Amino acid sequence: MKKILPFLLVLSAYLACTPYEENDIDLPGQPAAPVFSMEILASDPNRVVVTDLSSGFFDRTWDFPGGIPAKSKRATDTIFYPKAGDYTLSLFAAGQGGGGVSQSTKVVKIEQDATAQCDPQLGLLTGDCGPSGKCWTFTRAANAIVVGPVPGSSEWYKSPVNGLQDAQYDDRFCFYFDGSHFQYENNGQTIDPWNGYAAVPFTPPTDLTWFVSKGTGDMGVDQIVLPTGAFIGTWDSGPVYDIAKLSDTELVLRSKILNGTGWFEFTLVKN
Repeated sequence: MKKILPFLLVLSAYLACTPYEENDIDLPGQPAAPVFSMEILASDPNRVVVTDLSSGFFDRTWDFPGGIPAKSKRATDTIFYPKAGDYTLSLFAAGQGGGGVSQSTKVVKIEQDATAQCDPQLGLLTGDCGPSGKCWTFTRAANAIVVGPVPGSSEWYKSPVNGLQDAQYDDRFCFYFDGSHFQYENNGQTIDPWNGYAAVPFTPPTDLTWFVSKGTGDMGVDQIVLPTGAFIGTWDSGPVYDIAKLSDTELVLRSKILNGTGWFEFTLVKN
């Protein structure tokens, strides 16, 4: 017994220090690449319809560089390409059971730039598509700028009557049908949202363009699309804006907050 006791003590100490290990979990292998169809609309050669034909995946993400929208998670979606060129469309699909993400890509060739024809909507926006264009500025009524977590909400901010700065009220956002030209006129200053909303010197570019993308906005509304870096209303919005309302005298736009969460709503009036 005296000889066995030290042995048991040593064995117990060894077992106490031995790490506990579970059996490895067998994960499924890398899933097969997803399958999708791609079709250019015969009625509009700048729009492409994609459809996910795969099964056995629990999540999907589309990537459309150069298109509108640029990303999507819908099973079927329509992408608008305003400029001619070759574009890569990618579908990323996550396998069930943690097997990883697989990818498929296709290349679509857009033959020509999208061309705008004057219609009632463009007529309201541009001044009957005439050469003088049409400019819009912030209303001095309440709710010129509204901010909230979702499109059209106002929980975070509602501007009061005459509640904006002078450097905002003298801004003009001008749309010209000829050449699809857009011009931001700011009289030399712009409000900087990243600098305490101070009015700072800013010279807008003069070579900007715009176009209307039909049905690509929230709840299927049309959108005004500007080049990257251009904006309407405030510097931390855009460059894509949902058209919430458009009449001869009033333009209401909504945009995601740039590099943030939530949405802006801007009410502009004919200048």
